[in-house]
Amino acid sequence: MNLLLKVIPFIFSVVSLVLFSAFTSDILTKNQKIEAESAELIGGAIKVADDAASGGYIVSMNKPGEGMMFTGLHAANTLAIRYASLKVGLISVVVNNQPVKTINIHSSGDLKDSFLHAKINISIPAGAVLTVSLVTNNITVNIDQILVGDGNLELPPDIWNLPPLPVAAGPYPADWKGLSKLYTVPEWWRDAKFGAWAHWDPQSMPEDGDWYARGMYIQGSQQYNYQVQHFGYPSVYGYKDIAHNWVIDRWNPNALMKLYIQMGARYFMAMGAHHDNFDCFNSKYQPWNSVNVGPKVDIVGTWEKVARKYGMPFGIGFHDTPARTWGQFMPVRYTSDKSGPMKGVPYDALQTILDGYGKWSKQDISALAKPSILPTIMNGKDKWWKGMDPVDLYGLQHTMDLNEPRSLPGNDPLRSPFANQFMWRVDDAINKYHPDILYFDEHAGDSQVDLGVHMGLGFLAPQLAANYYNKSLRWNNGKMKVVLNLKGVGGRYNSFQDHPELLSFVKRSLVRSTEAIIEQEISAYPFQTEVTSGDWHYQKGQHYLDAGAVIRLLMENVSRNGSLLLNISMHGRGNLDPQAIRICTDVGAWLKINGEAVYRSRPFEVYGEDEVCYTRNNGNVYATLLDWNGGSITLKALHTGGSTLGKVSKVEMLGSNIKMNFVQNENGLTVTPEGEVQPLHGIADKHLASGVRVLRITDDKDWINDDDPGTSAPGWIRQCNLGTGDYNNDLTISDTPGDIWSCTFIGNNISIIAPREAGSGKIEIKVDGVIRGMADLSTAGAREAQQLVYKVSGLKLGKHILIIVNSGPGPVAIDAVDVQK
Repeated sequence: MNLLLKVIPFIFSVVSLVLFSAFTSDILTKNQKIEAESAELIGGAIKVADDAASGGYIVSMNKPGEGMMFTGLHAANTLAIRYASLKVGLISVVVNNQPVKTINIHSSGDLKDSFLHAKINISIPAGAVLTVSLVTNNITVNIDQILVGDGNLELPPDIWNLPPLPVAAGPYPADWKGLSKLYTVPEWWRDAKFGAWAHWDPQSMPEDGDWYARGMYIQGSQQYNYQVQHFGYPSVYGYKDIAHNWVIDRWNPNALMKLYIQMGARYFMAMGAHHDNFDCFNSKYQPWNSVNVGPKVDIVGTWEKVARKYGMPFGIGFHDTPARTWGQFMPVRYTSDKSGPMKGVPYDALQTILDGYGKWSKQDISALAKPSILPTIMNGKDKWWKGMDPVDLYGLQHTMDLNEPRSLPGNDPLRSPFANQFMWRVDDAINKYHPDILYFDEHAGDSQVDLGVHMGLGFLAPQLAANYYNKSLRWNNGKMKVVLNLKGVGGRYNSFQDHPELLSFVKRSLVRSTEAIIEQEISAYPFQTEVTSGDWHYQKGQHYLDAGAVIRLLMENVSRNGSLLLNISMHGRGNLDPQAIRICTDVGAWLKINGEAVYRSRPFEVYGEDEVCYTRNNGNVYATLLDWNGGSITLKALHTGGSTLGKVSKVEMLGSNIKMNFVQNENGLTVTPEGEVQPLHGIADKHLASGVRVLRITDDKDWINDDDPGTSAPGWIRQCNLGTGDYNNDLTISDTPGDIWSCTFIGNNISIIAPREAGSGKIEIKVDGVIRGMADLSTAGAREAQQLVYKVSGLKLGKHILIIVNSGPGPVAIDAVDVQK
């Protein structure tokens, strides 16, 4: 008894301390938990007993309008609702009769004994009235409790109820016209010309080709049959299991990066997320990522560190855009086999966190009696699909119907709950890895249709651009050094058919890209073409582009003002085939000899002719012969009296010391080797070594073109393929007074070359910040091309900065600068 008397006060003090700690902790964190059954029930909602509920009861809502009203709340900025449901739907939240906020909910696996959290940011004043009610028909939602407070409430992000992503503060606005006035493609990218791509994620694991994560759910398709034969029916073993079992034990990022550099690539692109919706990085807003599932490695983060180590500009590719992922990849997963032993059994996309009971566990827990203990036993354990919810990978169940208007709720991927999540995931990667390039396998506009879905990022695209550009200024000391790639900007798959007035602005706001489709003519603005050496995701027995084909594609792009991004198909485990490695080394050996025709080059006045591609660099013209037979060749574009090429004084073949004899006349430049030219060394591809050669042509008209390295013209408009006698067949034009064109040069005298035409304005000329004079570009007569409109003489020999300002009142154009030393 004496012992008991001594123990009781001690127990009381401990209990009091625990209660006081919980109370003070609750006050300090400003978190407030309120049981649903303690609220005022409205609209016919009912209280139901549930042993797994925190207070022993839940409130069940079965019809729209049913709900509960909470009063006496603390001031807070975050609300979490603990709920159970078997279907996808919406509940509404109203604070003090303010505008309604809707919350997305999905299946917890059971209406009782299994709960999920929906969480939103919402301003709740002290003493507020909070109403929670059901919006969706034909669904039951049971509420256990609500939690209000500040911050994250010690809960993970609710990726299905994220707010719109705010655009980072900075000079770049979230509209195409404003972006086009400020953005200039950085010179490093324009000079790089050739990039390597590791298009690699869990879809590479089966080694059965691209789009596996979709094809495996289409009964009767080749990939479905492969899935059943090798892994099992997708109703049982789905894509989440492919991701879980993805092994990358043969991945050597250091060795691969060295190979890409040896290949001649000048930038590198990693896969951030494909259409499968799996993030290959340590993602804050997508639990299904390579750190949590499968390899347990931050793949993007590793690539980024290795790329920086070797001085390679680093990019991240995102294919998980709303139209592709939400619109095309997800809906096919909500079906089932139409025949066979699994007929009618839903594919695994409709499984829930509760269905993971005992799965992916090293310990057999099948004997555990109540699924309701799931939150307890899975905490920190290797069970229950490792605590993963399939809906985060597969999406909330939905359909896309092209026959229905996009304005119909749920029928526009850009206004889906996934769209906000996508924006936050991209922003998360930007913040973590500071990429030099962001690539989106998606259209910039929204006028195209593919596989029954309206494609494109639409109104999200300028928001993505402005957010990325503004944030990049912070890690690049205020300088614009990043590149954004988007598709469908004009061309064959123009996604601005509904808004053609935006097209000219979009072309100046980013680097447009296309998959395997090369521009048909020289482009006024730089572009990128993406190709793959084999299949985009590894395919057993795949065929490869040979090295000669890669160089042909590269030169066809570069000669048109483009760059080539090449995917080297990787095995699922991360290694390359010997044939792929040989192709890389052959391409690199060719570029080591002939790179001056590629890197830092710009297009010539015409891109090519009869198996010849032209480029310009360092005052020279380069002719890349794509199918040379070793004999004499006539280059028709290099005739006398042209607008760009002057009198030729020398012709050399790179990688050979054989003298090149030449004759230039009105029919072209005919070049004849004086002896037999030997194949290039170190190249296994015989045709590439002998038949793909480069001529360096020196002439006496080595002007700086208006778009050459060292020039800058933000907000100016580029025009090319003019046929009006201008140098290099192109111009840089401004119709806004105050616009600035600039360039650096080394010399002591310069002449400014520009066209004169009726209605043109004036330009002000500055050298090294000193105003040198004004030039009037107007004329009362016919247009005059290549006019010397102003000359600056007597400068100190050295490096100088030339600035030309549009002084109005009419438009002005810059053609070239002739520098003398």
